Amino acid sequence: MGCKLLAALSAFSVMPAFAAPTIYEAEDLPGASVAEGAEFSGGKYAKTADPSGITFTVKVEETAVYDITTKVLIKQYDWTTSKIAVNGVDVGSMLTTPRNCDSSYVVSASAKMKAGENKITVGNQALGVDYITVERHPDAVFKISELPVTPNATESARKVYTYLRDNFGKKTVSGMMISDQNFNYDYGNMRLIPPGGCTPADSCKFNDEEVSWKGQTDIAEFYKRSGHYPAIGGFDMLFAAGGHHEEGWFKGYTENNLLMTEDLWNMGGIPTYTWHWKVGEDTVFYTQGTPAGFNNPGCTEGVMGTSNTNTCFNYTKAFKGEQCQELDETSQEYKDIVADVDIVSGYFKQLQDKGIAVVWRPLHEASGGWFWWGTASPECYVQLYRLVFDRMVKTNKLTNLIWVWNINTDPKFGYDYSALNAAWYPGDEYVDIVAVDIYDPLNDHNSAANYYNKIVSDVGTSKMIALSENGAIPDIDSIAEDKAYWSYWMTWSQTWSGNFLEKTPTDMWKRNLDDERIIALDDMPGWDNVKADIRMARRIGSNNLAVNMQGNQVTVSLAHAGAASIALFDLLGHKVASLAQGNLPAGTTAFNLDGIASGHYIVRVKVGSTSLAKKISLK
Repeated sequence: MGCKLLAALSAFSVMPAFAAPTIYEAEDLPGASVAEGAEFSGGKYAKTADPSGITFTVKVEETAVYDITTKVLIKQYDWTTSKIAVNGVDVGSMLTTPRNCDSSYVVSASAKMKAGENKITVGNQALGVDYITVERHPDAVFKISELPVTPNATESARKVYTYLRDNFGKKTVSGMMISDQNFNYDYGNMRLIPPGGCTPADSCKFNDEEVSWKGQTDIAEFYKRSGHYPAIGGFDMLFAAGGHHEEGWFKGYTENNLLMTEDLWNMGGIPTYTWHWKVGEDTVFYTQGTPAGFNNPGCTEGVMGTSNTNTCFNYTKAFKGEQCQELDETSQEYKDIVADVDIVSGYFKQLQDKGIAVVWRPLHEASGGWFWWGTASPECYVQLYRLVFDRMVKTNKLTNLIWVWNINTDPKFGYDYSALNAAWYPGDEYVDIVAVDIYDPLNDHNSAANYYNKIVSDVGTSKMIALSENGAIPDIDSIAEDKAYWSYWMTWSQTWSGNFLEKTPTDMWKRNLDDERIIALDDMPGWDNVKADIRMARRIGSNNLAVNMQGNQVTVSLAHAGAASIALFDLLGHKVASLAQGNLPAGTTAFNLDGIASGHYIVRVKVGSTSLAKKISLK
């Protein structure tokens, strides 16, 4: 099969202008050996004897985040050891798409560079490099809706949303996950014993302070290191459904979630929930092996149940069609899904009745494939997410939830920021916050601007962006310098062998939590002092617009048909070509760019009231 040249692309909100990048040719570097590469779309590809690759010296005028593009000649296996590094720190990999033959590729990365000279290293000694381009990453301009996506959201939900929106881009809210729990339970009568409720006959294991939210091990350890309590508390519906969920300790765990949530809310904190979802009577949510989940050879037709390590639940059977276009309400899979959603909805309804709002992150780490909801196609995942939303909001009348969608890397493309896959995005009308989980890449406490900017690029600027799980925390100075203001971060648990609090040194904990740009619990104003928007909530109009490159074609994807205007501009704003004018059907439409000269361009798309500008490079 032949190999095609892939164009590197970056997307931004609509900007008034894009500055032309500075180009550095590898062939001009001292000691570079050059071979003609005409058979690979032209160019001169330089190699080096240095195992780390070819290094460019780049001088910039200001400390900022810069976009780096490079054209490389990669043989079949070269990518496995090829990186893009800035000043000795890896900022991206060459693995942008599966490849199985020799070809040239244009790949990109983003990185912070200091004013003055910086070293950019590309590839390895076997990899040919044609050039790099460097340009300052444009500052994103966010336009966040005034109201959450849930119609007629409760006053408490609007208060939480308003508070997060008003602080987005200025401050970051601190958070901590609870895994293990301290609670007292009367197993004979199947009831949770609240603080102050213990009698001598109960033989309670924990005192009242230990069963409070502040007394939970994960939260107490957070305070010990930082001198503050986090403003956001993380909870899990882990045992709300699935096998054993009605049994003593499991039921107690879920009921204690609600008790701690109320405790945190009354102190002015923000509760957030995720759901490691075990369906029906299943007892695991992980998939194992290749292929994963219900595609695993160990799974048999009609099996929902489990082994110790693998769930065989096939949620696509709850739908009809190859892309899960239609619900199959007669299927057992559909019945299992909605039964579990109804159970969880019942718990959230208890909180709603008490005036408590929740930041809700269902079906998290979407494209990773290690959970059963991530083992099918992006199209089916989107329909599953919408089913959960519609069941909770429309059927079960939950109006106290702020909806978080968790973008993730896709193993088909790699595990760094460049592999984040926005094809799994459910649509603007279903999401309030886009979040990502980052662990090892934050060990040096950088801002993770690569991930932040990739989300802006692929999802847009109409949603807040958060760090929904992390090991080490991003340092607030780095966040501010890179203009990567996460709405919040939430360190994963110390208990259950997590030990993630230890990823951040004590002095870093204290310095960040003492900083006025980080919001701790004692910085929260109290919900009585937060004013909610009094306008009626509305759904955000959206065509779920996405623009991508495939070879020499631009693809435009819409969830719904609409009148569209699509044009190609050069970097000076001159129109090069009109690609479409008129009604565009739902689905994906491709536009061929054959005949367009190589260079950098902007694709501008307007569909109804939704618009998007995407920068592309043609080689």
